[in-house]
Amino acid sequence: MVEELVQNGRARECDTSRVSVFEGMARLVTRLRTIFDDVRCESVNGILSRRVGFLAEDLIDLVDRDPDAAFASIHLNLHHGYIVLHSMMAGVVAYRLALASSFGLKERIALVCAALTHDLGLLRIEDLVSGSESLDSQQRKIVKQHVENSIQILIRYGIDDPFWLTAVRDHHEFLDGSGYTGKVGDDLSVEARIMALADSYSAMLRPRPYRERVFASHALEDLYANHLDRYDAPLLESLIWDFGFQPPGSVLRLFNREMAVAVRNTPGILDRPVVASLTDAQGRPYGEPVFRDANDPKYGVCEVLDPAMYARAGHLIERCWNIN
Repeated sequence: MVEELVQNGRARECDTSRVSVFEGMARLVTRLRTIFDDVRCESVNGILSRRVGFLAEDLIDLVDRDPDAAFASIHLNLHHGYIVLHSMMAGVVAYRLALASSFGLKERIALVCAALTHDLGLLRIEDLVSGSESLDSQQRKIVKQHVENSIQILIRYGIDDPFWLTAVRDHHEFLDGSGYTGKVGDDLSVEARIMALADSYSAMLRPRPYRERVFASHALEDLYANHLDRYDAPLLESLIWDFGFQPPGSVLRLFNREMAVAVRNTPGILDRPVVASLTDAQGRPYGEPVFRDANDPKYGVCEVLDPAMYARAGHLIERCWNIN
């Protein structure tokens, strides 16, 4: 009964402090997937704004508890489709950028709501987005319409918050005018600039049928080296220093050949995260995560691995945030 009330937007999730951040984020992913299914089938039960709003508030609670565990849980999630995981990751990134931008609580919640719903217009063409190895010009035109379709869906279900709608409407606009409608510079609000960066960064970290997952270090390097004129420079700098080159949840090979996971960024150092080894050099899982000193050369990062590699460590990986 409680589950049904939460799904219908009539109540918030029970106290999120009673579950681990990983478990809490997994529940939120399932709730968002249900909302998406209802929107796609035009059977939205309850009030959409409240359902998304409560979900956003629960996400904020979990990120406030442990922002690195919240991000890692999405980074490592292999059990859901692209749109739901991309939207959740965009929500976490947007919230952290909103904090860095000194947004008030109301604006932070609205921005997370926008991040969770910015791709509603893709739901009816999810098979096209998730199943095509490449898109032709007609398919790209259809995909490009998703921004306006997202706005129409939100308005249809009673969303009238201008902050929320602006962030969704302009999430594919860039400072240099290269976005969907060519808006440029001062035409773009801070919330739109945050959404554009959160959307781009989150999209690069999720695999697509027509391209492999881009490792975070490469994603940040590409954003900074090739697209500096597209994004708000202070926001991009904040993103880089907040997440580092190997953000939480990055699966790594250390120079001693152990497989490890980045637990959190080391303040002021981009390429030496706090790491915990999950397996020995022969690939045998440890009984408990073994924290390593990244300043020791033998525990330096040798290479970044596909997050799917962590599966061999089972649930051990979640303990990296519970004991650190």
